[in-house]
Amino acid sequence: REIRPGAVFNGNPTVRRLVSLGLPEQETPIRAVERLVGDLREFARRHDLRHLVVVNVASTEPPVDAASLPSRWNELEPLLADDRCPLPASSLYAIAAFMAGASYINFTPSLGASLPALDELCSEKGSRHYGCDGKTGETLMKSVLAPMFARRNLEVLSWVGHNIFGNTDGIVLADPANKQSKIASKDHLISDILGYKPQTHVSIEYIASLGDWKTAWDHIHFRGFLGVPMTLQFIWQGCDSVLAAPLVLDLVRLADLAERCGQCGRMAFMAPYFKSPLGVREQSFDRQFQLLEQWAAEAKKSLARAGTP
Repeated sequence: REIRPGAVFNGNPTVRRLVSLGLPEQETPIRAVERLVGDLREFARRHDLRHLVVVNVASTEPPVDAASLPSRWNELEPLLADDRCPLPASSLYAIAAFMAGASYINFTPSLGASLPALDELCSEKGSRHYGCDGKTGETLMKSVLAPMFARRNLEVLSWVGHNIFGNTDGIVLADPANKQSKIASKDHLISDILGYKPQTHVSIEYIASLGDWKTAWDHIHFRGFLGVPMTLQFIWQGCDSVLAAPLVLDLVRLADLAERCGQCGRMAFMAPYFKSPLGVREQSFDRQFQLLEQWAAEAKKSLARAGTP
């Protein structure tokens, strides 16, 4: 009853083959946005919601050259009337969310609301957003372990991570174009934390029999005192949906708290939940979590001053 046809723009055949609901034919991006805005407003009305939070957990899209797109909303908006509009579906959903007065969370490495023009639109509409790409497993471990190597002055020579999993996400990431977005999101963190770039490699392979279970094997080659080479290896095995679901619930609750505190724009305090947190250079998990704790303490004070529970 709550499922409606979505939008697939600038997606590749791999994603289009997964579409199970009929999509409107020959629909321009602006018409798709208007239709999605209507669906979101109707959903909020029917359930008597004060604040709606839209979370993008859709299939990973191929990379988009964000630098080639206008940086101002008044320059980007006219492109929506053109069938050749370069924006992917994740960005159209973000636009629709802001137009509907909703918050938007991008749990994928897709473009979403990452563009400066969409950040501007978000603030103009008094909404809020954040992303990108939920940090649920292997990359979470990297954000915990890499600071250890940096603080103990252990030089990382190479860091290799092999990932295998099934489910629909695995089907989509088996496509090289879609896989490129995910690998870029998973790979940059090591050099960001260490301050130098060791040799790194990330592989992602679809193994149908694994279903929703994900296995990551990481091999870290490092140099210790007197230049002695050593190795750390770890294996992460987890259920993809079970790892992601509580994070999504947290993000929805935090977005609602931010709305009650009157916050607009980027919600940078959400950094510990993401592989590529917008506008936050810090990648160490413990320091990111301190940002969240500091914000939560201020939010509590803000609500107390306002007399809001």
